[in-house]
Amino acid sequence: MLFFALVWVIVGLVRLPQVDRWPREVPWVVWGVFAVLTVWMYLQAFGWALAPDKVLTEIRARWLLNLIVFFIGVSAARLLPDHRQTLIRLLFAMLAVNVWFIVGVDIVHWVQHGWLMRRFGGLEGTDFLSISGSPDKANYLTDMYLALLFAEVIMKRLGRAGVLGFGYPFIGVLFAGGLFSAYAEDMRNGTVLLGLMTLLSIGVLISQSPPARRRREIMVATIVGILGIGFVSYTLVHQQRWRTLLATVPIALDTSHNREWLTGGLPKFPDGQTVNVSNYQRIAWAKEGLHVIWHYPLGVGFQGQAFGYGVDAIYHTDLARGNHSHSGIIDFTDGVGLPGLVLWLIFIGTLFRKAWTGLAYERLAPAAALGMVVFDYFTRSLVDSIMRDHMWQMFMFMSGFLLSWTCLLSARGKQPAD
Repeated sequence: MLFFALVWVIVGLVRLPQVDRWPREVPWVVWGVFAVLTVWMYLQAFGWALAPDKVLTEIRARWLLNLIVFFIGVSAARLLPDHRQTLIRLLFAMLAVNVWFIVGVDIVHWVQHGWLMRRFGGLEGTDFLSISGSPDKANYLTDMYLALLFAEVIMKRLGRAGVLGFGYPFIGVLFAGGLFSAYAEDMRNGTVLLGLMTLLSIGVLISQSPPARRRREIMVATIVGILGIGFVSYTLVHQQRWRTLLATVPIALDTSHNREWLTGGLPKFPDGQTVNVSNYQRIAWAKEGLHVIWHYPLGVGFQGQAFGYGVDAIYHTDLARGNHSHSGIIDFTDGVGLPGLVLWLIFIGTLFRKAWTGLAYERLAPAAALGMVVFDYFTRSLVDSIMRDHMWQMFMFMSGFLLSWTCLLSARGKQPAD
């Protein structure tokens, strides 16, 4: 499918006048970051990478592929000037299929058995879990689904149409399904992100509302904030891991004495109770991921298993090979080093800046969607290893598509039709 999309883009661009073939509306710094970061990765591979052959393979299979996906997203916004909303609706519909499938299966299960499935939710026993092995790859879809709905509400409250063009009743139904799915999936870190997206949306609305409407927006925001915080709190309270998190921190940070993060197994509290596996491993792996950055500030070479290679090199073992730190940003920095991290942050910062200026000064709907999608992905990447597979590709396509759409509307002074 990616091949056919690329062929479609190439054919479409060839048909354009030569002066319009290159997406000049996209900030030059974006292409500059991609170029410099690509050169940096190859310098690592031919210079000091711990596994140069694997790094070269990963550059081709992961990094360059993501650049192609981003370019396809940018080009789609340029080649479909009259069908951008149709495309974003189709993409949203695919996200909605995941959300509402979980909702439907869980409701049927509740009717038949009297209780809801949690964590794996409506994915329990499906081919998705047998392929992915983790619900995280599914609940990132739920996060992006909710991010687009938050952007829709922001634009509606500001008196403009959103990129999806939905009315309040339909948005309400879609939100209800997304929240139920988030609860059924037991999204954990995704639930915290949901609370942060709520706070961000409230802040944007209060700061951007006209003075005459600001008091009303504050009242609405207060009600929504209370409901949102209540939902997040209720969900977190019913997750066992949060009850022992603080007690787990000192045990997990003592990676020198408690080596289970590397050798397998789980340490115990003084009362003999075993620590929560997620709490312990995430904290210990995050610390050791930072340890790898300290030892290899220029990176061990771009690859999905950079954390494992770095840990094995430090401790002279082969026990961590194939592992990741459960933080996309730490994994990425273990690979590309601090120079690569700076370049990635410049890219993310450029997207945020374009989203904010497009929303604050021009009230552009795709700018609101871009801001929420970038905030969703970047924040989640701090605590989950989502800079890989379809999750990274989805972000690159959506960010490219929404960035180009925003820039084109800004250049032409247009807004999506109501």
